[in-house]
Amino acid sequence: MANMTDQTFVNKLLNAFFLSSAAFTITPGTGGGSAFTITPPFHLRLMSTQGSNSSNGTEQANGNGYTTGGSSLGTTFGGTVATGQFSNANAVSWTATGTWSPSTQTAIEIWDTAGTAIRYLQGALTSNITGVANGDTVTFAAGSITVNASAW
Repeated sequence: MANMTDQTFVNKLLNAFFLSSAAFTITPGTGGGSAFTITPPFHLRLMSTQGSNSSNGTEQANGNGYTTGGSSLGTTFGGTVATGQFSNANAVSWTATGTWSPSTQTAIEIWDTAGTAIRYLQGALTSNITGVANGDTVTFAAGSITVNASAW
């Protein structure tokens, strides 16, 4: 069977999930499932061990300029959605106040800010971040993180 994705619908889902600046709840229909609330702003977390589609990675240790739970991606996470893709609308950065341990970050994850935060996205970095020491700044520029749902 051919791919049955409707890209217009996928774009609408991405807009609803990631471009809203206000929390909202999604309640499934009569087919079952549990209601869940999407709670922006979303946070970018650095991971020393990459997770999978079904399990979280290991977050960079708290301290030396990195705070567990990551850093905000801004009031609105993404920019314009087109062809099932969008990129971060705002830069995110950390300035080290000491040497980071573990010394290598291999992945990122995107989490909401609910009381019990929910992970929405995960992926490997194009290049690992290594050897962050006192005074170094780790920055993800606006447009440097791409969410690609074009194959849904």
